[in-house]
Amino acid sequence: MTRSIYFDPRQHATSQQMKQDGVCHDFIIQVENDEYHTHQKTLSDASDYFRAMFRHDTKESRERRVILKGVDSECVQNCIKFIYDGEYEIPKGKMYDFLHVAVMMLLDDVKKSLCDVMTESLTVSNYVSTKHVADMYGLDDLSAKCRSYFRRNVSEIFNQPGFENTEMSDLRDLLKAKESGICEEDKLTFTLMWIENNPRMKYMLRQCIDMVNLDHVSTAFLQNLLNTHPIISNDIELYKLINGHLMSHHMTMVRRNEYFNNTKRMILFDYDANCIRSLHSITGKISKFHAAKFRHLGYFSAILLESHIYIVCKDKSVRRINFRDNDSKWERMKDMISGHGIWPPSVALLGSIFVIGGSMSGSSNIVDGFNPSSNRWFQLKNKPTAVSDPSLVSLNGSVYCVGGKGPDCVATSSFCKFTPSSSEWVDLKPMRYPKWGSGVVAFGQKIFAIGGCTLRKKLTNVECYDVTSSQWTSLSHMNNCHGWNSALRVGSWIFSVPVFKSMSSDPIEKYDLLNDIWQSNESRVDQCRAYAAILVSQ
Repeated sequence: MTRSIYFDPRQHATSQQMKQDGVCHDFIIQVENDEYHTHQKTLSDASDYFRAMFRHDTKESRERRVILKGVDSECVQNCIKFIYDGEYEIPKGKMYDFLHVAVMMLLDDVKKSLCDVMTESLTVSNYVSTKHVADMYGLDDLSAKCRSYFRRNVSEIFNQPGFENTEMSDLRDLLKAKESGICEEDKLTFTLMWIENNPRMKYMLRQCIDMVNLDHVSTAFLQNLLNTHPIISNDIELYKLINGHLMSHHMTMVRRNEYFNNTKRMILFDYDANCIRSLHSITGKISKFHAAKFRHLGYFSAILLESHIYIVCKDKSVRRINFRDNDSKWERMKDMISGHGIWPPSVALLGSIFVIGGSMSGSSNIVDGFNPSSNRWFQLKNKPTAVSDPSLVSLNGSVYCVGGKGPDCVATSSFCKFTPSSSEWVDLKPMRYPKWGSGVVAFGQKIFAIGGCTLRKKLTNVECYDVTSSQWTSLSHMNNCHGWNSALRVGSWIFSVPVFKSMSSDPIEKYDLLNDIWQSNESRVDQCRAYAAILVSQ
């Protein structure tokens, strides 16, 4: 496709003559192995990009050469053609690449002309990509025309692949559409898909769901979301909202938790039996899960990562086992760089393992990270203050460090956040009670700190931190004191499982998230003296 754009006749004649003469070329535009010989005056007259380049003492102006990277050579050639001739051709299949070069060279006339072409060729199938390009390059007129097109064709566009990549404005238009032919179930499905694809906008989820008429969504559909969708099951407020609609249709708690028990397993390292066993969340029955023995490995902490259970040991050794293969054996991984005490405080985050501080034998401020895919340990920015026996939980791309003991061995109420991607430590509002060895678990945008120890006693108190409001609140106390416990969430329950041999007489307790009630589980750790406890997905 060849298009002509108005060009100053005098400049055009001069440029054409210089091009035809083939002499006095004084500047080279290089794209990979292609070189285009041009004239600085012609480039300067047509493009602010080159004008700024030649007005200053830049490397390009001194060397009379610019090397363009990340652009298509054919598109660059056609932009040069426009500069000299006032015409351009859009290379086949390279509309967006050509626009990229025109934007980079600040060729506003070409940019406007391309927007007209894209508006004329706008279809249901290319709407998503066209809208994305318009927003990416700040093409306001094209964006406005895209939105107008969307409102007229919302039903057809919704069914196109890639629609989950659209902007928040499109999502609102979809949810507000009254006569679009899209049912409420489809609106809810797409909303969840969009949030999954745009996790930073998760705070808008409740507002979006409020725009969906849940009364027109079948109970079977809502039940499936409640049981299987990670966004719903990991957000306590949304869980309550969906559950409220189900309760009106006489859906029982037992049925929901039965589903979760079939997909989630509480795994206990049975010290006496020297094997890995599972605990049924409803019946309390304990059964064999994996034959792997572990007592010979000494003291350790256990972490789940994908299909493997990892243990990090007192002697800095690291091992893993594939829990999905009952015949698998412990595999030795690379040792930790630093020692982190008897039970190294560990947590999984974004496919890696992080170990922070020390345990029992002394406090530490060292932070080590482990990449399982490369079997490599690396050190990160130290924690500002040393700590022993903190509780760690991961949420929103960060590790939250809860309580612990300071260098003076006194329990602390400190609470801080570490973000590995930026190596940034941030102090947050302290807990109400100083403690160490608490069971911690995240649910939605809340962090629960359950039980724990002080110098002389084990605790029953439970605190909840709301990430959105940065506030701690107290919840119902447990019926029994739990120190050195693991907190595991299964469905709408949080289980507090006492671990390590010294805590074996304490009963397992479970917390009803919806009603703020603690119940003692019939299973006791003396039936299975749990050395460690984690949650795995079947």
